Amino acid sequence: MVNQIGQGDLARMFLMQKTNFDVKAEVTRLAQELSTGRKADVAAAVGGDFAPITSIETTLARNASYKTTGTEAASLAAVMQNAYQTISTLIEESSGNMLNAGQATQASVIETAAADTAAKLAPVLAALNTTFGSRSVFSGVAVDGPAVADAGTFMASLTAATAGATDVSSLTTALDAWFAPGGGFETDVYLGSTTPLAPIDIGLGVKANLQQTAFDSELRDALKGIALANLIDNDVLTGNTEARAKLVRIAGETMLRGETGLTTLQARLGTVEGLIEETGVARDTETSALTLARAEILEVDPYETASRLTAAQTQLETIYAITARMQSLSLVNYL
Repeated sequence: MVNQIGQGDLARMFLMQKTNFDVKAEVTRLAQELSTGRKADVAAAVGGDFAPITSIETTLARNASYKTTGTEAASLAAVMQNAYQTISTLIEESSGNMLNAGQATQASVIETAAADTAAKLAPVLAALNTTFGSRSVFSGVAVDGPAVADAGTFMASLTAATAGATDVSSLTTALDAWFAPGGGFETDVYLGSTTPLAPIDIGLGVKANLQQTAFDSELRDALKGIALANLIDNDVLTGNTEARAKLVRIAGETMLRGETGLTTLQARLGTVEGLIEETGVARDTETSALTLARAEILEVDPYETASRLTAAQTQLETIYAITARMQSLSLVNYL
């Protein structure tokens, strides 16, 4: 008869401890995967080749950064567009009135139209001082302060520059010089920087150009008609109704040109808004595709993982029960 060689108690205990350790590790791993939704052993998931997952993670992080800057650029563009619309509406309200008043010979009609238009200066300047967050929108890189001075400072500088004008020609010449680069508008009223904001990165190789400032020629042209109306309202060439009627007409024509310039600015900004939206759609599409690809590599099936975790916990409880039963054995119980 061949004798059987069995396991000793110590060997069985070591075997149970190893099994207990392995199952505990499995329970811990599965619990981690269930809570995080991702595989605990990334190296095994990628087969030791981290290049694809690294590329995916890098692109997703870059897209997240571009999403932030893209959202900021879109908001900034919307704020600028709203300011342009405000200015355009104010000018449109007055240009027709000024042109009609320019055909009149009654001083009261001229004065009423000029006063109504002159009142638009303060809200137009306020629109140019629009802020986004704590940053001035139309002041170039000088974002920590207003883009333009107040209406009082505006008119004080303009009045001083046109004080020597004695007729329509000299007045309009002085007005043009004041609004030209290097003139009083730049030195006394425009408080921003002539250096525009740098283009904003919104995608790989894609930039949003939001470099408009209150010193842009289109905005200066829009302001010129209102400025002239203010001079008329301040009794420039007083007593000469014919000359004042001509000035009112010139102001109306200038505001019409200003409307055209504002339309150009709005269209230019609209093109940038379209670029921001298109880039955002492309970026979100790429992000969705990469997220799915990453999920296929790294993410676990929650239902399968939960089932395996339940099975491992049951196995661990069984091991605890067997271990307790083995430890309770004694010679007395055996006999």
